[in-house]
Amino acid sequence: MDSLFIPSLKEKARARRSRIGIGIWNADAALIASLESSREYADLLLVGDPGCDSDLECVPSPAPWKELVRLLADGEIEGAVRGNLPAGRTMLALSEQFGIQVRRLALLELSGWSFLLGPVGIDEGESMADRLELLLGGARLLQDLGVSPSSAVLSGGRMEDRGRCERVDRSLVDGELIAAGAREAGLAAEHKGILIESCRGDDIIISPEGVSGNLIFRTLLLLCGAQSYGAPVLMDRVFIDSSRARGGFDGPVMLASCLAGMRKEEMD
Repeated sequence: MDSLFIPSLKEKARARRSRIGIGIWNADAALIASLESSREYADLLLVGDPGCDSDLECVPSPAPWKELVRLLADGEIEGAVRGNLPAGRTMLALSEQFGIQVRRLALLELSGWSFLLGPVGIDEGESMADRLELLLGGARLLQDLGVSPSSAVLSGGRMEDRGRCERVDRSLVDGELIAAGAREAGLAAEHKGILIESCRGDDIIISPEGVSGNLIFRTLLLLCGAQSYGAPVLMDRVFIDSSRARGGFDGPVMLASCLAGMRKEEMD
């Protein structure tokens, strides 16, 4: 996806201004102040405890991860952003409320190149089937946004590394099968082994499993200056995961508002 993709999402979010809940837990004044700019994209509802004075609407809760998910399930908000809530508790609440296996891909932008990366949860993508479902779900999401995606599948070595160890051999076979499964589904997909540098320009990148995906994500975000717009959970409702390592939540709020507005248009 080129550099025009993100600005178009921002314009859609500004036009739709969906009602978005965002989880807040043990926040400080700086974090709450950073949410002011997010109001450009959405009608915000804080869920939890702001920890300071704020003119933003707030629903207090001793368990904001459960309350945020409940509000989404009951239709009291059109979309949700995890904010700075604990990931494990929030993803568990989401899974139990909606009866889903949580799968998410991070939307990143680096030097004018936008792409989805997954799995990024350290406990996600353990099986080949999980990673294929993640790729297919990411492709559907991008297609809804008007993108015909190309996909890259990563694994633990180059093709000529076969035979070096069982773990690498298994990873290479998995990468080949995932890419083949995506092509059978009508998608443009290529297994690129360990050559992540060859993935520039692809719209979806699938890492070998969640730990390596999280390491790639953190390296790009915290060391290379990539911009993160959150990680959409692949489900019927709009839920955007967000890293607690960020200083503000404009990107995830923008993406949640844009996607919620599009879902609403589809239903009308």
